[in-house]
Amino acid sequence: MADWQDRQFLAEGVAQCKAITNRYGTSYYFATQFFPREVRYAIYCIYAFARIPDEIVDDPAKGTTEDTLAKLDEWRQNWLNAMNAGGSDDAVMNAIVHTFHKFSIPVEDGEAFLKSMFMDEEKFSYQTYAELEEYMYGSAGVIGLMVTRIVGYSSDAAFKHAVQLGYAFQLTNFLRDIREDYEELGRVYMPQEELRRFGLSSDDISDRVHDERFVRFMKFQIERNRQIYREALIGIPMLSLRGRLAVRIAYVLYKAILAEVERANYNVYKGRVRTNFKQKMWLSAKALVGVYE
Repeated sequence: MADWQDRQFLAEGVAQCKAITNRYGTSYYFATQFFPREVRYAIYCIYAFARIPDEIVDDPAKGTTEDTLAKLDEWRQNWLNAMNAGGSDDAVMNAIVHTFHKFSIPVEDGEAFLKSMFMDEEKFSYQTYAELEEYMYGSAGVIGLMVTRIVGYSSDAAFKHAVQLGYAFQLTNFLRDIREDYEELGRVYMPQEELRRFGLSSDDISDRVHDERFVRFMKFQIERNRQIYREALIGIPMLSLRGRLAVRIAYVLYKAILAEVERANYNVYKGRVRTNFKQKMWLSAKALVGVYE
């Protein structure tokens, strides 16, 4: 049995969490480099906590729904058992549990995230934005809560803005990944009610329809997304100084994806829009001096 508090064993787990973050979250990983070491390591562990079950759900070779739900439930039970025990013989799980305990992250936040992962396996479309928001609270909002606890904060009001920032990031991913989510995962995260309002349906996403209706739909989505970014921005000064810069950089990097969607004439079917390294450096420099637009 491993010594769960052994520094070398913890470092091994953190290193594996860092590798997971670097592999799957390019913009996210870039922004983490501006956190001080203790915070950065904890963020890697939270990212791994979210990514591992997400990969269980999104694995193209995952088998039946029943198989996936069983694997997801097994991971959840292993995590809960490790949380109750105070550690795990698995290095990654041990690092995750250590982070949850060190920064007093409630089990309820982890459960809310996992609830959304179960939803991903059982629910493939959302009728209204309110319904989608319920999903996003677990998939992204609680991640904002976790990061806020790790970074530190001066006011409890920071938490509601952290949830909004999670929503903003998640919506940006949804808009960028409309094609991949449908073609690879069979999911439509665009509210059906809003698609209908612009004369569209899931069939149009299936057919990769890019016309005036779709452009107007995307403009509507991007404007709401930017409004949520504006609401989230209020919370950044409420964070402790040690984490403020990295969050500002994550803010500008994710928000910039919306401009790239616009630059592509809203045609997210052609390929995944992204910012390049030069853009990331320029945007980071702007964030450093407090420029967010």
